[in-house]
Parts: sequence; structure tokens; C-alpha cells
Amino acid sequence: MTAGRRIRAVVIDLDDTLLSAYRRPDLAWRSVCQVYQTELGDLAPDVAARALTEAGRAFWSDPDSHAVGRADPKQARRVIAAKAFEALRRDSSPTVSPEIAERIADAFSLHRDRQMRLEPKADAVLVQLRDAGYRLALLTNGAGPLQRAKIERFGLASRFHHIQIEGEVGVGKPDPGAFRRVFAALNVDPPEVCVVGDSLEWDIRPAKALGCFTILYDPEAGQAVGRGFGDAHVVTRTLASLAPHLQERSSPPGRMDRAGRRSRRAD
Repeated sequence: MTAGRRIRAVVIDLDDTLLSAYRRPDLAWRSVCQVYQTELGDLAPDVAARALTEAGRAFWSDPDSHAVGRADPKQARRVIAAKAFEALRRDSSPTVSPEIAERIADAFSLHRDRQMRLEPKADAVLVQLRDAGYRLALLTNGAGPLQRAKIERFGLASRFHHIQIEGEVGVGKPDPGAFRRVFAALNVDPPEVCVVGDSLEWDIRPAKALGCFTILYDPEAGQAVGRGFGDAHVVTRTLASLAPHLQERSSPPGRMDRAGRRSRRAD
């Protein structure tokens, strides 16, 4: 339990937490299909977008596909597009050639990359938490080169005491071993850790099971904001509210040295 322990460290997810990366695939597919309206021929862009969205949902909900896909998202989207247009073909709907399907999938990947951005206040919040004395770790799944490129692109590397990427260490969320590896690197116990992420399955539930304090980041949350939702202790729509939630949980930590030990204050 974290009730009697001061929060000393914050472990934060990358995609769709610090970065706006993969939300609303339906809107992204629709945007791409509208651009490719001529290539779609008799197939309405909205029909194609719905089929692509459904195929994507089925692909990412399968644990085996998810494991392969997060290592190579571009190839995963090609598979998704092929499955979507094959499903339309089986339903006797107008469809497109495999070449066009692949071009649409690659356009989707490019669209996602161009639209990717830091969440509002993300960098300022990281600076604020570090200045307050919290140990910070970035814990993300995916391939090392892909995730490192995002980290460098948005200048995040210097904000963290520890960065852990599934593809680099061989273990990822929701495996408890991934979290324990981070705790060891930060020299903290689970009750001293707040885990922040956008997924109940990948971030919140495994962290809470280990005894961490958890904050679900959901910018589209409704009345659940500020209260537990599912297994999360707190739900927030903004990253700017992280520090206040941590302060409510316990007194702010004192400064810590590089080894993660809290410095003593001369009173």
C-alpha cells in the first residue's frame, strides 16, 4: 500500500501520455482515405475508413499481433490494410489492389508521424517534477530505434533519470519485470512510485498490483476526472495536474542525489 509512503519517483509512459501519437485511428484513417479518394474508385472513403478501423482494432486487440506490430508499426499497418480490403472483397464490396492498399497504409504511417506532438505542458511538467525532487523514469514499449527517435525528436532524454524501452531490454509492460527493473534503476520501492499512463491494461493495473500509486491520463475523460476509474487511483485530463495530485498524495520529497537517496535538510 502507498498510503503511508511518500512518493519519491514518477514513472511515465510515452505514447499517448507524453506524446499525442495514436489516438483516434478512425479519424486518421478517414483523413487518409479522403486523400486517396481517386485511388479508391467506387469504394467510398468512409466505408474504407470504417473497414480499416475495424481491422486495426482486431489486429491490436490480439496479444500476438500486438507484440509483433509494436516492434514494426509501419508493417503492421500494411497488414491491417490488407486485411481490411480483403474483408471488403469477401463482402462483395468495391475494393482496391494490394499496391493501393499498401500505399494507403504507408500514407497512414506518414500522417501519424506528421501529426505527432508533445501533449500540452508535457515538457514543463517534467521540469517541474524534477525540480521538485522526484526521480523520473520513462517506461515505454516498442522497438528501440523507433522509440529513441521519438525521444530525441522531442528533446525528452535529458528530462529523465532513467529511460527504459522494451526493445532494448527485452521486457515490456504489462510484465511486472519491466516495472521492477525501473524501480531498481531509480532505487525506490513500489509504494514510493507513481505510475502515469493512458492504458489501464498496460500501465495502471500492473503497476497497482505491485503497490504503486497510479494516475490514468485520459484527455477525453468525463466525470471520472479526479476520481478512481477502473483500477486507477486518479484520472486526469491534463498533465499539468500531475504535481498537485502527487502533493495531495504525500508531502513533496526532499532533494535526492544521483543515487536516488533523499538529502537531509538542516533544520
